[in-house]
Amino acid sequence: MKAALLALLAILALAGCLPTLAAQSAAPPSRSARLDSIDGFWGPKGYRLELSQGVAIALTCNRGGPCTKLRVTADDPSIAEVRQASLSRLEVVGLHGNQQQASALVVIGKAPGSTKIRVRTGDVGQDIHVTIVAPPITNPQTAVTR
Repeated sequence: MKAALLALLAILALAGCLPTLAAQSAAPPSRSARLDSIDGFWGPKGYRLELSQGVAIALTCNRGGPCTKLRVTADDPSIAEVRQASLSRLEVVGLHGNQQQASALVVIGKAPGSTKIRVRTGDVGQDIHVTIVAPPITNPQTAVTR
């Protein structure tokens, strides 16, 4: 009875919680892939992502366990493309240690500019404010000749 009450309280507490996102990959050398949370009183109220053009970053979505019914859209897919993804790892769900596949998405920097990505799970979601930066300019004089 006590375990059932605790489980019910946990479900009620998580019912209004927003999903949290976490970066699962790093940028290549001299490129950018940085995810920062915009913190509110009860936790993240949004995210900022800086990503270099041509770079992809994997993110996981969690809401007391992997996000369910995940939907992702980009306001301007010509700047940042977003796709649902599958990571080859499991996450613990619930009080009994059951495991479920991680809920993930991949963001790809297409062209310099700013856009917004909307991540929705069930009836709640988070917005990611995305800035795509141009790759660094390489100096042709620093190239090694043979």
